Amino acid sequence: MEKRCSRCILDSHFPHVSFDQDDVCNYCHAYDKADKKFLLNHDTELRLKKIIEKVKDSGKNQEYDCIQGVSGGRDSTYCLYLLKQWGLNPLAVHYDNNMDSKIAADNIKKACKKLDVDLHTFVVDWEEFKDLQRAFLKASVPSVDIPTDHAFSTVLYNFAYENKIKYIFSGAAFRTEGPIPREWSLHGDEKFIYDIHKKFGTIPLKKFPLRHFSDLLRYRLAGITIIQPLNYLTYEYHQTMPILEKEMGWQYYGGHHFESIFTRWAFAYYLPKKFGIDKRETDYSVLIRSHQMRREEALNKLQELHYTPEQEREDRRYIMNKLDLSSEEMDVILNSSPKRNFDYRHISLIEHIIRSLLGPRTL
Repeated sequence: MEKRCSRCILDSHFPHVSFDQDDVCNYCHAYDKADKKFLLNHDTELRLKKIIEKVKDSGKNQEYDCIQGVSGGRDSTYCLYLLKQWGLNPLAVHYDNNMDSKIAADNIKKACKKLDVDLHTFVVDWEEFKDLQRAFLKASVPSVDIPTDHAFSTVLYNFAYENKIKYIFSGAAFRTEGPIPREWSLHGDEKFIYDIHKKFGTIPLKKFPLRHFSDLLRYRLAGITIIQPLNYLTYEYHQTMPILEKEMGWQYYGGHHFESIFTRWAFAYYLPKKFGIDKRETDYSVLIRSHQMRREEALNKLQELHYTPEQEREDRRYIMNKLDLSSEEMDVILNSSPKRNFDYRHISLIEHIIRSLLGPRTL
């Protein structure tokens, strides 16, 4: 019998979900633990101030004291805005996979110009990326966005390491972004990438940014640290989006992760249609937990059309043209039997935990 959390909207189909005697799910309880760790009080403010001062001290004799990855989205843009407000001197780093929407590209340019922040753009080797992205579609797995997700974080780590910058700021925040289970995404798993590319790729990956366990150790020994400052603050979309619009001419792109044309299509159409995965469930659930959305509102929004058939057709044509996919090839991709991520080689859960402990530290 299907059960739904009495607090958020996750149901019994969500991976690894469980419910207590009050039908509150384990993900809500995990959120509460994180909320206690980052209580929004004076002590938490002091913790963040000490972190900021440490970053400033470390970068006194350097051109940049930290790095901020930017996508044109609201989280990374707001984080960049805060870094300048705090007197830091960040370098903005963008990973260009030729799939950015025009709005996202404009958001990045406007923010960096307004904030007087230098921008470094890593442009992917297109033939390799195209081959890998095609392979992931042909592999028929939910982790279809891994070629970008894995490479973007690797680019940030490598740039920090090569330029002796110890601190990477992230716009990730547990109050606005829910947990993504490994059944949906194996983002830090090079074995998974290699196996899918071996089975479905056609050219060698010589320039694509891959990281291995040895790289994670190298980053850790170099003292590279990931800082998630939004965890220490009251971060609510209805308050921050007007600031971004007023201060930087930032524009909203219509949905979570819709700043990329590929992820817009993949998350709004491909995953729900082929795998029954609607990432709005975890997005809305965390907004309920952080009191930014009412449960009834979230349930109603799940029933709303947030991605029109016209937009889907336009995005699909764009992706097919970019990836050199024929209509017949795309039909095969859409209609082939869905596979699990775990149907391909991957690191074990224990390996995943060890990597998390021995890789770059997160504050």
